[in-house]
Amino acid sequence: MSNHVVGNSGEESAGPETWFDLKMTDMVNYKPMKTRGIIFCFFLFMFSATSVFAQEITEPKEVKATIINIQDQESDGKHFYKFESKSSFGEVFKVDTSDSYPDGLYITLKKGDRVLLRIVENSDGTQTTYFDDKVRTGSLMSLFFIFAAIAIVIGFFRGLFSLIGLAFTLFVLFWFLFPQILAGRDPILMTVLASIVILFVNIHLSHGLRVRTFFSFLGTVAGLFVVVILSYIFTHVSSLSGVGTEESTLLLWEVETIKDPVALFIAAVILGTVGVLDDVAVTQSEVVGEMLDVDPTLSRKDLFFRAMRIGRHHIASTVNTLVLVYAGAALPIFLIYFSSSSDVGTFLNNQAVAEEFVRTIVGTISLMLTVPFATAFATIPRGKHIKK
Repeated sequence: MSNHVVGNSGEESAGPETWFDLKMTDMVNYKPMKTRGIIFCFFLFMFSATSVFAQEITEPKEVKATIINIQDQESDGKHFYKFESKSSFGEVFKVDTSDSYPDGLYITLKKGDRVLLRIVENSDGTQTTYFDDKVRTGSLMSLFFIFAAIAIVIGFFRGLFSLIGLAFTLFVLFWFLFPQILAGRDPILMTVLASIVILFVNIHLSHGLRVRTFFSFLGTVAGLFVVVILSYIFTHVSSLSGVGTEESTLLLWEVETIKDPVALFIAAVILGTVGVLDDVAVTQSEVVGEMLDVDPTLSRKDLFFRAMRIGRHHIASTVNTLVLVYAGAALPIFLIYFSSSSDVGTFLNNQAVAEEFVRTIVGTISLMLTVPFATAFATIPRGKHIKK
């Protein structure tokens, strides 16, 4: 391409005489090539910057280590530890717990304790080590073995079978229910299905393959559907959103497949009530069976009303127990809102408190209604048709 241009007079000149004229000529003649070059350089810069940024910010890693040297210190009335710990690979980490835990959080550490550390890689190549938590799996397993031993010693074979049933329950929860909910399935439907399977296996495993046991299972399932109906009605009447706690809100933000927090709350109510219904239904069935063993001539009507007299005592004690269990589980939440509430109405109106209130009321009503349902089912097979 020629560098000469044609002027207004029609004569060909040698080209632009000024720097400005030269640049304008270049822009006209080379614009497509320059544009592609600028775009290429821009993306090359962005790629390089992204690579450098990714190298500077890395995910922290968790390391289990054993404390080999520890100092108990206090500053400005605040208690903290400085310790050295060693991992199984021989790495030594120095940790100051004042950098890790918020002020006022109490924790006891000593030499030989297993701890969980969080290692953060800095941009300058150094590492910062934070104390994350104590490793307590060993203590938890010890508690479980004590629990299992007591169950077997006192319950004999029934205690052993109940432990097998517990293992099956955990299997259903961790390998079916939780993955299905996280995969986006309906939490209520999945919880109902999981509860029915858990109840069927556990009731028959703990109490034997008998007709009486099967009707106990039917009574429990009747109570389960009462829980489903009441929890759905009470949740919507109370205008609960299902995000009354920080955990629920965090789950909704972090897990994209969780779309309906209300359904998740109802599923939690169902799952928390199932175990109590099992206890009531089996007890009423056994009461009816024992009455028939004593007097096989009793009619279904007599069996029902006599067993209900015992069931009422069971209701009176279990209802109080259920309320205390829920109150104990939600004690920190209750104290937080109670300390900042001006009256009882304001306290109950808080979303987190209202959720626990609905959970308790639904569980208690379902428990009371399960007693007559389970008693009625238990009286269906009479006399010699009920196996011991």
